[in-house]
Amino acid sequence: MVAIRSGTVRTALALVAWCGAGSAASAQGFAITREAARAADAATIELWVDGRSLPRGLVRAESTIQVRPGPVDLYYVTWTPGNHTPSGPIENVVDLHIEDCRGNALSWDRDPTRVERISVKVPEGCTTISLGMTYIANQPNTNSRSTDTYGRPNCGVLNWNTVLWYPVDNRGLTNQTTTVATTLWLPNGWEVATSAPKSGVGLVEDPSSPGHEIRFGVMPLAELVDSPVIAGVNLVSHRMEDVGEKPHFVHLLAGERRFAEAPEWLLEQFEEVVRQTQRICGPFPRDEFHFLLFMDKDARAGVEHGESTFIATGEKALVEAEQGDDEGGGASLLVVPHEYFHAWCGKLRAPEGLVRSDFHTPAETDLLWVYEGLTAYYDEVLGARSGMITFEEYRQNMADYFALLEQRTGRLWRSVQDTARAARHLRQRGLAWYDLRQGQEYYGQGAMFWLEADAIIRRGTEGAKSLDDFCRALFTLSGASVPAVGAQETFTRDDVVRLLNDIYPGQDWDGLIAQRIESPVSSLEMDDLAALLGYRMAWESEPTALQKKRAKDDEGSINLRTSLGIRLNKEGTITEIVPGSPADKAGLAHAMKVIAVDGWVFSRERLEEAVKNTPETKQVAMTLQTGERIETKTIAYSGGMRWARLVRDEHAQEPDILGAIAAPRGE
Repeated sequence: MVAIRSGTVRTALALVAWCGAGSAASAQGFAITREAARAADAATIELWVDGRSLPRGLVRAESTIQVRPGPVDLYYVTWTPGNHTPSGPIENVVDLHIEDCRGNALSWDRDPTRVERISVKVPEGCTTISLGMTYIANQPNTNSRSTDTYGRPNCGVLNWNTVLWYPVDNRGLTNQTTTVATTLWLPNGWEVATSAPKSGVGLVEDPSSPGHEIRFGVMPLAELVDSPVIAGVNLVSHRMEDVGEKPHFVHLLAGERRFAEAPEWLLEQFEEVVRQTQRICGPFPRDEFHFLLFMDKDARAGVEHGESTFIATGEKALVEAEQGDDEGGGASLLVVPHEYFHAWCGKLRAPEGLVRSDFHTPAETDLLWVYEGLTAYYDEVLGARSGMITFEEYRQNMADYFALLEQRTGRLWRSVQDTARAARHLRQRGLAWYDLRQGQEYYGQGAMFWLEADAIIRRGTEGAKSLDDFCRALFTLSGASVPAVGAQETFTRDDVVRLLNDIYPGQDWDGLIAQRIESPVSSLEMDDLAALLGYRMAWESEPTALQKKRAKDDEGSINLRTSLGIRLNKEGTITEIVPGSPADKAGLAHAMKVIAVDGWVFSRERLEEAVKNTPETKQVAMTLQTGERIETKTIAYSGGMRWARLVRDEHAQEPDILGAIAAPRGE
């Protein structure tokens, strides 16, 4: 992998200037920019974004919007692609005002039933209106965090959807025919990475707050929304080597330079992710790809785009990765293969009804178990095939997840498809009884369907075919040209069944989907899936080295889910209770605090020792505090500590399907 210099990439690395923190651009500065931008008079919207106050958490935006006289509706981008929910953070839009073509203020009215829609009446003789607004950064909601805007003292992230309003009138505009000419102002010294094509750079002629501007070519609204920007003083960019015909880049941004420096071996793992993904899905279909990684203390995000992916992870994610450890080094960055796989699964072809021609019509989310579930299955597979995780971790991940699914009683009443339909309400995990409620299970439980499908295909064809063959067929386009972002080719449930039958006709795929995805399960046991993979579930009294490491890394939490049926934080407060577990039957509740165990003051060591002794004691007595109330409850349990394993019988005649799945693919 080779570092690249500023200005050598079509879409990345423009120097910009900063000498102040003013939030609004001067009239003179905007006028100069507008005159230059109007050379592209085909644009429906001319957008100017002043990001010079990103260090203070503010972004100013002004738009000139082509309209027709009479009533006009303006929509804020709400159903942001990749979030699958109405996630537009409109609560952070302030100082909104609209003027007609003569500079006269226009009154606007918000739809009381749809807060993202405002209406104005355009006077005769005007074919444009001007809209100004300020966006308050750093306040993402649960659903918007991947597509929100962030500002830090010397860096920031701009998602264009946060500063965009688009017109809907009788012209029948779509997110493809609505076009945008965009100019961005940023602080001095900030370099930029984005997949949006630049058309030029220049100075901001504003004596009170000088800087530099970046002009982007006219593009469809859908493409602009699909092209986030990361920028800052400490932006480090690399060009990947030997990853196919289309260039790929990694851009790393952090508040401190040392946190934006990735070790060479980790960059090589990213390169192998690209190679292994293309061996499954086919050559990368678009012009180039940009991994945009933001290392930050607070922001956490991951969202896919046609030619880029925006990932926000821990500030020390790069520097704390260790080559050759039990986790393969890159375990905390499995979001990288996840979002890259989406370049095919979602951005090349997507479920019918999930991609709309605007950003305010609700999406149909039934097939998220394909869009996200298939992707969630392959992020760990690609992690193992690329070396980001070891096979041992991959196997342990499966064992731990199988154990979790055996406790997730929400599966008995709610189908995976139901969690997809309720996606907008389930991203927030909730504080209590998660196993009973469940969340966005089209990710994890969707992935388990695809693991089972892969195993069935491999067994049925004696290893001649696999789910990789299904993916290659699913992502083969019907036409010769690659569809524009926002106009992806679509597929249906019937297409999925047909392609699975083409790969392996020996399974009733329609029935399996109905059973695993569209209906609640009849039982929680995972032994059959383990056996299908050539393994069996087993339980040990001591954790593996990997399980010990995870327990240490998990903010000191005490995980007794597979024994007593509870998880506690390091202070002893109960954070999870497994329905039907010994702790549940004893009447323990979320947020109770354990202050004593078997008559002794609580400590992690005493609690774990008490559980280890239960084969003899048959119980654990806990003194619990809820507010000002103290009570003692006795948990009847005799199983000791239990840690999940997937065990391979060396003398078994069954093939090692799990090992075959994790093995890297050759050319």
